[in-house]
Parts: sequence; structure tokens; C-alpha cells
Amino acid sequence: MAKHERPESTIGVLAQAISSADAGSVSSAAIGQAKLLLLDTIGCGFAGRAEPAAQATLNTISESRGSCPVIGQTARTGVMDAVLANGVLVRVLDLNDYIIGEAHGEPESGGHPSDNIPVALATGAARKRSGHEILAAIVLGYELYARLQHAIDRAGAWDAVTASGLVAPAIAGRLMGLPEPQLAHALALGAARAATPSIVRTGDISAAKSLANALVAQSGVQAAMLAEHGVTGPLAILDDARGLRDLFVRLDAPELCAPFLSDSAIMRAHVKAYPCINTGQSTVAAALKLYAMLNGKASSLSRIEVTMADYNVTKRHQDDPERRWPASREAADHSFPFVVAVALIDGRFGAEQFERERWRDERVTALMERIVMRRDAVWNARAPGSYPCAIHAIDAEGMEHRVEVAYPPGYSQGGLDAKIVLDKFHGVTESILDRADRALIVDTVMEFDQRPSADELSAAIAIEGKSK
Repeated sequence: MAKHERPESTIGVLAQAISSADAGSVSSAAIGQAKLLLLDTIGCGFAGRAEPAAQATLNTISESRGSCPVIGQTARTGVMDAVLANGVLVRVLDLNDYIIGEAHGEPESGGHPSDNIPVALATGAARKRSGHEILAAIVLGYELYARLQHAIDRAGAWDAVTASGLVAPAIAGRLMGLPEPQLAHALALGAARAATPSIVRTGDISAAKSLANALVAQSGVQAAMLAEHGVTGPLAILDDARGLRDLFVRLDAPELCAPFLSDSAIMRAHVKAYPCINTGQSTVAAALKLYAMLNGKASSLSRIEVTMADYNVTKRHQDDPERRWPASREAADHSFPFVVAVALIDGRFGAEQFERERWRDERVTALMERIVMRRDAVWNARAPGSYPCAIHAIDAEGMEHRVEVAYPPGYSQGGLDAKIVLDKFHGVTESILDRADRALIVDTVMEFDQRPSADELSAAIAIEGKSK
């Protein structure tokens, strides 16, 4: 190295890896998975439109016309507004996909990589990219997202959406065709605006949980646009102690910058069957099984033991007092006692279970009082890589009832079940979209990799449908 030559930054090496990724090398399995996840994401966006946080966001976006679609409305908008609006629509119900990472040899929450699909949709539409190019960018985004999630301490002071400060400009930069030096500065600029405190997802959870990733992604896309016009960013942001080095505490530069699109994390993505936290999917499924056994007599239960695997992530979620007794919609979908109680009472679990502040309902809270949360390391070996759940309930007559769910509906073991994704899409959108409109969206997504642009998909999702 020359006397005054600086070592190459991690950001620079990462930009090189992203730029050199060959979209043509993406496997057909990964493209197929990307299409299913794209469909699932669109369905979540339609289902979330009526939520207050979604409506508030839609009321803030520009009225000026652009080329980018917003899920569920006919008017188009600009790239940045589309990223924000669609990002909130997709996330607000806590119904979009998730990955399960690894930390200290055990499963750990890996976040929601589909949070950044709106980046690919908006940028791809604006830059007239082909369906295959957009899907390949999504595949790359999933892989980068998973690598960055692995580098973050999920129990620490910073929220995992911080990763999207790099993922969003990576996806946008690819689809914008940024040359490697500009892409590096886009990544650096995006990272500089990304740090998000973990309070957005802990404590008395606010609506910021639904907006957090969308705001970071919007800034990341803006970073790519600024870099395209020559604006530079701090390239040492992942290496310097004054940057984000202490936020990405487990960052391994060679792992982060390894070649993309060969073996992607998108194959490890799971879809949610229920609008609640990913660690609670089996919990809801078990409660619904128990409901079927009880014939609707949940009020007769005197004690309900909910046992989960003995992982740090489940302990963290179980021990959070605000999740034990939620005071908001956002905290309720993270509350194991609430989701169990309302599922046992109603025999179903969807967005309607949160209406009228059900977490304050006396019948629900009375049942929550009887719930005891436990962990058992036996489950760690019985259902590795999952968040399993067993429920042992005792009724007023002393009769015992036991149910268990090792892997919840939508859990992917080597690839998603297309039928589950399709059934979910129709289930969450049938009250909003006519059968023909739903069929058009499904067909357009399933053929997206063969389309020269996003025009058909943009038209298919830009429909207001029926009022709920």
C-alpha cells in the first residue's frame, strides 16, 4: 500500500459485490420464491389500508402524479412517496414475511425482508426495469438484509430496521444502474440516516413500529438518488469507531461482502398466517387447535400453560411487561397472552381481533390472567430453527387439554408452499377485491419474470376495490 493510500472500506467492497452480482444467475427456485413473497406482500398491503397508521401515511404523500403505484389506489405518485406509503401498508398489520436468524447458536428474530419490496417496486417502475430484474433485486435484497440482521444485536439498543439503510440503496442502486463508485456512496449515505433506536419495538409500542422501516427505506432511496447526482457519503461508516461499527457489533466483512445471488436467504423466508409477531405464529396456531377441542368453552379454563422453546428471543419477548399487558394495537400483536386469549375466545385470529381495543375487553383480560408463560429446552431439539409452542390447559372440572404446534402454517422448509400463499392472499383480500381483480394480480405476479416492465403489475395493484 502506498504511503498515503487508504485501505479499501467495507462499504466499497460491498458495493463491488452488489455491482458484480449477475441477475441472470439467480436460480429458478429463488425467482419462484420471490414471486410468492411479492404476492404475499401485495396482499398484506391491501389488507392494511384501513389501519389508522396507514391512513395517516397516505394523507401525507404528495398529490402530484408520478409513475409509481401505491397499493390499493388509482393515483400514482413519485418514487419516495411510493416507498413510504407501500412500506407502511405492507407492515402495519404485522402480517408480512419473516426470517429466522441465528445468534449464539440458537434461533433469533431475523426481521421482515419484504419490508423493502416496496423499494424494488417503486424504483423498478420508475426506471422501466424488467420483471426479472426487479425480482433479482429483491432476491439480492433478502440476502443482504439477512447478513446485516446477523450482524446486529437484537437485544441491544438499536432496532434491526437499521439494516434497511443499506438494503434500500442497494436495491435502488441496482435498479437505477448506478456505477460502483456511486453505489458505494449511496450505501454510505443510506447508512448515515439509518440508525433507529429499539424503543420503536419495545415497551409501550407505538405506531412508529409500523413506520420505522418505511422511513429508513425512503431515506435509503433518496440516498441513491443523491449519489446518482454526485453527492458523497462517509465510506468508512462501517469501519470507523465514529460510524456504525458499534451498532453492527457482529459484522464480519468477508461474510457481508461475499458473492450475491448464488445461495440466497430468500429460500429461508416464511410467510405469516396470523397478524402478530413471528415468535407467536405457533402460539396462535396452538390456541386455535385448543379452541376446536373446547367447543368454544374457553371461559371454563382455570389455568393455561403456554410453553415455548427456551431461547433468548422467547425469554426476551415473554419477560417484557408491556407485552404482558398491552396498551396499544402495536403492543397487542406482540403479546403472547393476548393472542392466546383472543384466539381461544373467538376461534379465529385476524385483523378484526384487534378491533374495539380487544386487549381491554374484560373477557379477554380475565383469560389472560390465567395464562402462565413457560419455556422448555426440550423444544429446542424437537423443532430446531422454529418457534414451537405447546399449551396445557386445565378446566374448572380438572380435565386437562394438551395441544402443540412445532411448525406454524407458512413456515418454509426449503421453499414456500404456493397453496398456502395463494390461500392467504385470497383470504386477506376477498373483502376488498373482486374475484377477477384478485385473479389478475395473481396471474400478473406469477408471470412477472417474463414481463419487460412493471407496467402490468403497477396497473393490477392500483385499484381501490370495495370499501371495507
